[in-house]
Amino acid sequence: MIELAPRHKIGLPVDSPILLAAGSVGFGEAIHPAIDTTRLGGVVVGPITRHSLRGSDTPRMAETVGGFVLHTGLQNRGVSAVIKNFARLWSRLGCPVIAQIADNTPEEAASTARRLAQVDRLMGLELRLSPQVEPNEVRPLLRSIRRSADLPLWVKLPLTGVEELAHAAAAAGADGLVIASPPAGAGLASQGTLVRGDLFGPAAFAPMLAALHSVAEMALELPLIACGGIHTPEQVRQALAAGAAAVQLDSVVWVEPDMLGRLLGIGE
Repeated sequence: MIELAPRHKIGLPVDSPILLAAGSVGFGEAIHPAIDTTRLGGVVVGPITRHSLRGSDTPRMAETVGGFVLHTGLQNRGVSAVIKNFARLWSRLGCPVIAQIADNTPEEAASTARRLAQVDRLMGLELRLSPQVEPNEVRPLLRSIRRSADLPLWVKLPLTGVEELAHAAAAAGADGLVIASPPAGAGLASQGTLVRGDLFGPAAFAPMLAALHSVAEMALELPLIACGGIHTPEQVRQALAAGAAAVQLDSVVWVEPDMLGRLLGIGE
């Protein structure tokens, strides 16, 4: 058993260090048949915002060396529609479910958290910080969520300014830190259009591991969860050796779902 929210009164214990990151299986409806969710430590669903977001214009994806660039614009139907259409699926996954909040203001984050806290069997929340967030904006965001939902709360940090933001999130009472949101990238789509967005794939592993080492050296005394470019058992082992208590998988779920069985074997 691995405790991923030791500061919280109810905690967030998981049976495996292997989790799925937000976006990897949508809101729980996009699970590949090869994935046995009952063997996972948990699944993060989302991103979820107070109001619906239509997302980015196409093309949204471009292949590049070592991965691909994806720009979704945080497309989602808004918290009320997400709960109505997908919350019934979460109890069927057979593992802890954590919902990612992607609102950028305290008021909207509080509203989203309040609605999510009413969902039975939701085990925790993950706040996705915008790459543009300043350290002094972190405390108001976390405080607003705390007032609205009494659930364990992880904070997913951007790579830019990761040490300052990690310190701010820990001081504001985060129960765990996810290192990190994908690095920024760009690539040419098939029609020759430049796509700017998040970089996924093995190329994202090195910057994530560097950030993980930096935050681990800060000794913040709360769990770190590695996320970014993890595609092999060796990368899982490196992330755990660098100080992560668990890992979140993203792009490997889309491009190599059969690999998940080998990765899950590390935690069993």
